[in-house]
Amino acid sequence: MAVKFNESNHPCVDLLGGYSICLNRAAYDEDKLMRRHGELPEETAKALAEFRQRAKAKRNLNLVVDQGNWTVMLYLHCYENDVNRAFALMDYGYRLLQKEPQYAVPYAQIKHVFEEGLIRYLPKCDDDGSVICVVEMSHRWNPSKISLPEFIAAIRIGGLATMLNPDAQRNGCKVLFDVDGISMSHISHFTPHSSNFLFDLIEKCTPIVTNGMHTVNNGMMYNVLFAILKPFMSKELRGKTYMHGKNWNSLTKHISPKCLPPKYGGTLEAPDCDGMALAKLLQHYEGYFLEYNSFGYTGNPDAK
Repeated sequence: MAVKFNESNHPCVDLLGGYSICLNRAAYDEDKLMRRHGELPEETAKALAEFRQRAKAKRNLNLVVDQGNWTVMLYLHCYENDVNRAFALMDYGYRLLQKEPQYAVPYAQIKHVFEEGLIRYLPKCDDDGSVICVVEMSHRWNPSKISLPEFIAAIRIGGLATMLNPDAQRNGCKVLFDVDGISMSHISHFTPHSSNFLFDLIEKCTPIVTNGMHTVNNGMMYNVLFAILKPFMSKELRGKTYMHGKNWNSLTKHISPKCLPPKYGGTLEAPDCDGMALAKLLQHYEGYFLEYNSFGYTGNPDAK
């Protein structure tokens, strides 16, 4: 598998057979030029000015608010220029990272998580347009090589990448957790602290709507882990969480079989995306991750 550029000059992983993994967004350097020189609608320009005033009112918030900042523009876009919601979400995300800076590591430090194939995307969106992401917290995960903080930091990077995808911006995403072979040695790495951060990350730090969290290949060991995780989930997220085990009929009631590979009860003929290829694809977007991490709180968010 190789990273190629499609007709829109967007980098993609060519899976052959007409399938590809693509974020449908220009690589960072090209996109940055387009953003800086694009014309803003009057309503967006007004919302951006209000967003800038709110950021200035935060004493320790280091944030450049202009149309060149992809995150600001994305949050305003997803919330249709609702400054209250857009700023509150971004503010919460940066507050969280100020408390937990170990999760805001450069992409190069967690690239190996993607290379190992533990986080990947499926090439087809679901019938409702949702982007589908697979996270393998399974026997393939070796905690001695990939620590839980590295795994969570990689999930965060995967979330930032998903935010770039226009399909996810419009229609949200669905996450498929494959926990085949998870053991007590995996579970022992989870703490209340890390679990709380993980669900804050999923629920409160992205404008992308999570349309479902689906766990497959779960057994007794995962049920122990879920008992640890469940108290840190909101009632809303618990309502979107489904345990399927190996019941593919249950899974395909929520995700179309044509979007799923045969190992998950689907009919999708595309091969799994190679981890090395996906890691190379994300390198084209590394500038987005660096830009996001370059901003944030430099001290107490509540300082007067």
